[in-house]
Order: sequence, then structure tokens, then C-alpha cells
Amino acid sequence: MQSNISGKKKKIRLFFLLLLLFAAGLSVSSGISSKAASSVKIRYNGKTYKNKSKKRTVKYNSKTVSKKAYKALIIKKSYMVPYSHVFKKGVKAKCRYVKKKKTLTISKNNVTIKMKIGKKTATVNGKKTKLPTAPLSVRYVSKKKTMIFVPVAFVAKTLHLSYEKKGSGIYLGAPLQIAYDGKTTYYSGVQGSIYYNHKNYKLSSLPVIKLSGSMYMPAEETINNILNLEYDYNASTGKITITNEDLDIEFVCYVNSKQALLNSKQVALNAPVKIIKNVKKNKNIVSLPASKTLKYLNYTREWKKSQKYYLAQSKSFFDWQAKLTDSQQADTETNHIYAVNASYSQSNGTGAVNFKVTGSGSEIMKTLTVKRSGNVITVTIPKSKYLLDKHSFRNFGEIVAKYEVTSTKDNVVITLTCTAVADYSYTVQKNTLELNVLYTYGNSSGSVINYSLSIPKPPNTTIANVSNQDLYASKKFQIIIQGDHVDFFKKTPIIINNNSIKNIAITKSGSNTVITVTTSSLRGYKIYERGNNFVVSVGAPKNIYKSIVVLDAGHGGFDPGAQHKKTNEKDLTYKIIYTLMKPYFSSNAPDIKVYWTRTSDVFVTLANRAAFAKSVGADVFISLHMNSASSSSANGTEVYYSVSNNAKSFGSLTSKKMATLFKNRLISDLNTKNRGVKSAGYYVLKHNTVPSILIELGFISGSSDYSKLINPSFQSKAAKSIYNGIVSLFSTYRTGR
Repeated sequence: MQSNISGKKKKIRLFFLLLLLFAAGLSVSSGISSKAASSVKIRYNGKTYKNKSKKRTVKYNSKTVSKKAYKALIIKKSYMVPYSHVFKKGVKAKCRYVKKKKTLTISKNNVTIKMKIGKKTATVNGKKTKLPTAPLSVRYVSKKKTMIFVPVAFVAKTLHLSYEKKGSGIYLGAPLQIAYDGKTTYYSGVQGSIYYNHKNYKLSSLPVIKLSGSMYMPAEETINNILNLEYDYNASTGKITITNEDLDIEFVCYVNSKQALLNSKQVALNAPVKIIKNVKKNKNIVSLPASKTLKYLNYTREWKKSQKYYLAQSKSFFDWQAKLTDSQQADTETNHIYAVNASYSQSNGTGAVNFKVTGSGSEIMKTLTVKRSGNVITVTIPKSKYLLDKHSFRNFGEIVAKYEVTSTKDNVVITLTCTAVADYSYTVQKNTLELNVLYTYGNSSGSVINYSLSIPKPPNTTIANVSNQDLYASKKFQIIIQGDHVDFFKKTPIIINNNSIKNIAITKSGSNTVITVTTSSLRGYKIYERGNNFVVSVGAPKNIYKSIVVLDAGHGGFDPGAQHKKTNEKDLTYKIIYTLMKPYFSSNAPDIKVYWTRTSDVFVTLANRAAFAKSVGADVFISLHMNSASSSSANGTEVYYSVSNNAKSFGSLTSKKMATLFKNRLISDLNTKNRGVKSAGYYVLKHNTVPSILIELGFISGSSDYSKLINPSFQSKAAKSIYNGIVSLFSTYRTGR
């Protein structure tokens, strides 16, 4: 019987082995077929080849002109295409092929190219030239079709067509015919758009082009329509005047000259102003050398070759000034706003619009408020008057869509309407508000990360260099970064994204930089590392943390608790539950948050201890005490709960269940005598709003407990045991947040 079963098993194994081999064979065969399908078998010069080059679709003026089965192929190191598909039918060039002589003629845009099959020498308008690859008669073996292939780049460029190889395509375009300096020519160089303040503007009159090494832009379309500046051209004198009233700039230049005037001061352009005719549109376009013109108008500028646009970015948007009278300067009751300017700044890779608002009263300026609601940021300056004539500005083309100022009887209100929800940071130095408005910080996928502070990372720092301290009693918390980075943060501001944050102070403490955040009420927070920033979530504790526990060190201040041999109960409870347990909860982004009823040797009333749990949104409350008795024979651990505070809470947790969990944990970890779980009407248990327990760790008066309670090793084990109990509690009974 055993032998027969083994034989059957062998047959089954053999069957599955053959099945696997067959499947593998199919896989291999399938792989070969796929590879073969990616290659094309072609024949030329009497030989057959498997062409495995990357095939490219050819487009002319964005329309596909190569047929799907006959895309551009690399033959002899050049991309080659059938002339009949691409140039005859697609580009509409005049083509003539004489089969008997094997000659091909292609004509367009006053250019005639004569080539011969197999020959690398050709003529262009009668002049001999060398081809990168000779034209070939190519036969597609499987399709049994023969076509004449030509090098696409050479033919396109020679016919003055634009040519670009990008991605999986080859893009051809109609030539730009221009006339300037008394000559008409086909322009085959770079053609670009204007990218101004984060928006790309396609030009209709004439693209940005390169002549004699200088980039030229159409004057009226760029200056008037895109930059929104005043533009005036006097055709009879050739004089061009550009005015920016918001920056008090007047720029004057002349056609066919490099000489210019900037606010009546003589300056020089990098190339002469030209009039360039767009032959197809039959329009003469005044064209300015882009680099120096934009520089004098106070823009950053750069030609972006790969994106094919000329980048222009405002350095300043406006700069409005008014003069203070003697009486206004002497007025201490009213703050007079006499200067406002807006500029663009590049901060830590993030663009920002920077506003500076200057008033006469530094003390009043310090009382201003900045708030955000949706995409609107509002600055309210009390006891102030606005002295400037201009009250609004729209020409940002940026993060900010509109800036406007309104005045009431007592306040000046500045409203910034943004294009979307925007971040901001601000400081008040002496009598000047500096406000930065930035794009909302996003992750790599583009979605917005929910945060309240975004802190630029100083060089060579990571989250491992960051620690924190919660000063919740003072409605503050501190973020501590190793190293001196005070100057770094002066140049790269911290972004505020939460109205409950009242103030941020950056100071140096020893070898660290301390960022102290003051909030309007007790707030929870978590610190994360995100790309080039540390981001901080700030909110009500229950919205920030999964679990919250209040730890209560019994007694304190003038209340020493039980005493034995000069040892005070208050000191033991404080050391174990605060000093030794604090490091367990020092994470930058903890799931379990601990608040202590006291963080120093102070007296806290029983009522305040119980109420504290509700004020911080705690889930549980744990009070630590040391027992005492008249007899030294009393030793051991016991845990109390109140029957009047034993209702089911999250995960069906009750105070009694909690007491049992901690009693079992402590007895197991510390090997103390088990005195069980007991009920009592202790105030901090009975009057609490959350599941609550009181741990009597041991008897300070006990013959065996005393030596344990004062032993540093035992104290550390006790702290670790309570910590492990907390972790176990929230693992077993989940809050659901």
C-alpha cells in the first residue's frame, strides 16, 4: 500500500514538473516574441538588418506626419524618415525622385536640396555640402515595401524648419521669417515665451529670439501687456519711454542705439534696440535686448534654455513713501503709517512676497495682529492713521492677488487676498512689520501637508538634532535645535499657519538654538521632518495625540506626605513619576502624551489635580503615592480606584480594570508584596472625569519596602514599569483617535 502511494506521488510530481517547464517555455517564447516585435527587419545596400533603435513619431506644427508603421529610425547613426511621408505629404515641400538616376530633390522656403541615393555629398541651392548620412533605399522585409529614407534633422534644418528631438517624438515647425537691419531671413534659432512671476505668457507678435548673441523680446507686448508698465513709443524719433510709478522708475531708450537713461542717469544696454519685422504677420515690432532692459526695470532675469522661456521676476512690486510732519513725529498717541513696500524674495527654495509696513510708533506697532481666514490674510494695526495716497495694488502676478488698505476711526487694516490658501510669517522690529506670504508647503505628490509651523532646516541638520520641551503651564513649547542657527532664521523665516500661535522667539542657549512658541491657550504639538523643513502640527491635545495621560506626583511644596528617616513621600513620587519617567515621553511626535500635575516641588490642591485632567483632554489619570503604617511589618503594593468613577470609557475601560492592569504589572516587575486592588473615595479619584487610579507603590515605613523605595535601581524599575503599564493600557484599550 505504501509503495503504490509513493508511485502515484512520483507521477503527480512529474506531471507538475512538466507543467512548470511548459509554462517556463511559454514565458521564454513569449519574451522572444516581444523582443522581436520591438525590432524591425529592414534591407538596404544588399544586406538585411534587425533595427532595434528607438522609434520616434514625427510631427509638423503639432500634427503627426509619420505613419505609425514607418516612424523615424536610427540608421548609420542618424534618424532617418521616408521623405514621401514627412516632407512631401506632411511639410508640403516640393519633391521629385528620379528612380533611374536615383536622385531626390526637395524644395521649400527658397531652398533646394539635391541628393543621390547612397551618396553623402549633396547640393544646397547649387552649393556642395556633406550629409551626416547618405539617403537610402530601405525595404521593410515583412511589409514588402521599399521607401527612400533621408536624414530628417539635416533636411528640416536646411529648409529653415525648427527641429527638436524630445521624448518619443521629433518635432518640426514652420520657419519664422523676419526682416531687420535691411535684410530678410529665415530665423531658425531658439524661440521662446516670457515667464513672468510664475506664469508663462505665449507671445503673439514675435517670440523671444536670439540675434548676434543677445536675446530680444517684443517691447509693447512684454512691457505693456505682461509687466503692466506704462509704455510709449514715438515712431518719428525712435524714442521708447517705460514708466513704473509704483517704484518711481523712468527708463528711456532709442531704436538702433545701446544708449539709455534710467531716471535721467545715462546707462548702456547690452545690444541696440531693433525693429524686427514679422514677415508672415507683416508687422514691425520694436524689440528690446531683454537682459539689461529687465535689469534696469528691477527684475531678475534668465534665459531658460530647456524650457524655452525668458524668466522675469519682480524684485520689487511697489515702494510707497510719505513724509512725517513734526507734529506727527511727536504724536505718541497715534501711530502714523508712512511707508509701505512689497518685494519678492527667494527663501530656502520657496518664493515669497515680502511686505514692510513702517509706522511712527514702535510700541503701537508691537500690538498689531495678523490673522488668516481661507485665502485672506488680515493685518490690524490699532491706534493708527494711514498717510499714503495709494491704497491698493494688483500687479503681483504672484501668490498675492490683491493688496488693499482700509482705515476706520481707530485702526488701519491691511487685507491681502491670495490666489489660494497661503502661508505667512511675520516679525515686528522696532517700528516696522515685516510680513512674508508664501506658497503653502506641499509634499512631493503636491497635496498640502496639515501643519501649523514650517521651520526651514538649517544646513546639516536632521530630526535627530531636534528635541522639545513642553511648557504647557505657561502656554508655551520649545523646539531645540543643536547648533547656533539664529542668523540662519533671520534670513529664512519660520512660516506660521495657525491663528492660535501668538509669538515666536528665537534665541541661543549654550550650543543650541531654542525656538519658543507662545500660544493663546494650552496646545498639543508634534514635530516632523518633511524635505527641507521641520513641520509642526499644533492644536487641541485631543486633535494631536492618540492617547493622553495625566501623571500626578502625590503631595509637594509644604505638604511632604508620609515621612520616614528624613525621607519625604513627595520627593519619591516626584522622582519616579516625573524625573525618571519624563525621558520616556520626550519624542518629537509621540502617540501617547503625558501632562504632569506638578513639574517642581510645589503644592497643588486636590481639586486642581482632578480638574487638570479635564482641562488637557486627558484619557486617564494616574496618581503615585507611598503608603505608611504604624507597624513596620506593613509592606507591599496596592492600587485604588473609586466606585463612583468606574463607568465604561473608551474600549470599555473602567477604573477598576485599569487598577487591575497596573497592579499586575507592578507586582510582576518589582516583586513587591501583592496587596491587591481596592476601592476608596480619594478626592482625585472620585472627582475625576476620566478613568483614574492611585498607586500606593510601597510602604515608606515598611521594614522591607523602605530600602527598596530609596534605592535608585528600584526607582528606575518602578518608572519603567509604570511606563510599560501605560503603553499596555492604550494597546489594549484604544481611544479610537
